[in-house]
Amino acid sequence: MHFKLTTALSAVAVALTATFVNVTPAAAKPAGVVALEKWMLDIIPQIFPNTTTNWQPLFDNEIIVPDVKLMFNARTITGRDSMRALWESLNQIVVARTKSYVLEPTGVVAFSLDDEGHNGWVVATGATTLTTKQGRCYTGGGASAWVSVVWNETMQARTITEWREVNTPPNYPNYPWS
Repeated sequence: MHFKLTTALSAVAVALTATFVNVTPAAAKPAGVVALEKWMLDIIPQIFPNTTTNWQPLFDNEIIVPDVKLMFNARTITGRDSMRALWESLNQIVVARTKSYVLEPTGVVAFSLDDEGHNGWVVATGATTLTTKQGRCYTGGGASAWVSVVWNETMQARTITEWREVNTPPNYPNYPWS
């Protein structure tokens, strides 16, 4: 009797294990969501105005639409030229007063309106670290962006139509540039 019960329980355990291993998770992300999240992770290092000029091509290749709406902390701006001017002024401050300012993405969540991930919204978060020209390192800053994405048929590319960012650099409110 003991042998039959042990054998039966072993068979049930093997069957359950095989079932769990071969089942696709119920929470698998749709392909469009995955594509939009990946796109945003690729965009973040291209758009963050750090101590380089790596952010400028996005303004030149029309990934940011001409009438983009931008909310940056307490500022509201309309238009790619105005957004570019803000990025330029922020870049000058960062370059003049810090040795480095690093944004490390910590999470991205996308909401895609289609299977390809061409249109939708993306929310990204990040942690920021800065090092002053004097060598002091500050950690614990935060950054977040909400982005509206629309597919441009002519360009065959995703474009940014709205960008809302809240950024709290490390050592708030005693920034090296205050």
